[in-house]
Amino acid sequence: MNRLLLWLGFCAVLALSANVEAIRNDPDLIIYYSFDKDEKEVTDDSGNGFDGEILGAEWSKEGKIGGAMEFDGGSAIKSPQDIPGFTEVELTEMTVEHWVMLSASTGGTQQVWEALNTAGAWPAETFIEGAAEMVFYIYDTKNTEHRTAIPELPLKKWVHIAGTYDGKVQKSYFNGKVVAEEAWSGKFTIFNAPTGAIVLGKDNEADIQHLNGFIDEFAFYTRALTEAEIKADMDKGVLFAVDPADKLSTTWANIKAEY
Repeated sequence: MNRLLLWLGFCAVLALSANVEAIRNDPDLIIYYSFDKDEKEVTDDSGNGFDGEILGAEWSKEGKIGGAMEFDGGSAIKSPQDIPGFTEVELTEMTVEHWVMLSASTGGTQQVWEALNTAGAWPAETFIEGAAEMVFYIYDTKNTEHRTAIPELPLKKWVHIAGTYDGKVQKSYFNGKVVAEEAWSGKFTIFNAPTGAIVLGKDNEADIQHLNGFIDEFAFYTRALTEAEIKADMDKGVLFAVDPADKLSTTWANIKAEY
């Protein structure tokens, strides 16, 4: 009996390992910055290698899930300039999600993240406009802007923000629930910008509109996640909150301890 239970436990570990690989190998997860480690550059935990350059932002161990990055109103993080399959192509779907905690309301625009297109406009971004109201924004290839609002952010409190577009409907999410949507059909293109395909914490093309606050668990997918998927990412992190190898070791150790 003990051998049978041990074998079943071993199978469970293998299943967990396969599940981790399935999550890590999501082909539509382009960038994932967990900010769980204090590093000289931000590791892209999607496995795609699009690590971010830190421009004055500081690591904090007090993140929503693990660590986070703190932006002091004059700092930023930028992704690589060229991201194959993401920059310089016509995108028809997307999801962006992150935790954000606003430290102060400046009364002006604060960028959480921003990209550019070839016309110098902003094909996609999430930003705080005015006091603390947030907007998820897409500028399509037909030069039409689409804005879905997000409720006013509280100060010094973590909130989960997500925006999706599935080729037919654009949606804003606040703490896992849809709060605004707009029906439209079209495409958008993100520029291979010298400042970085994605810039977190400030305006992409200029040294303005800095964020005064924290960002955690930043992820960008080239498909529209479902509400259930967004809720799962919000509750558990985009990947496991601990290193999968550690999780497997702990699981196996617990199984062996029973016998």
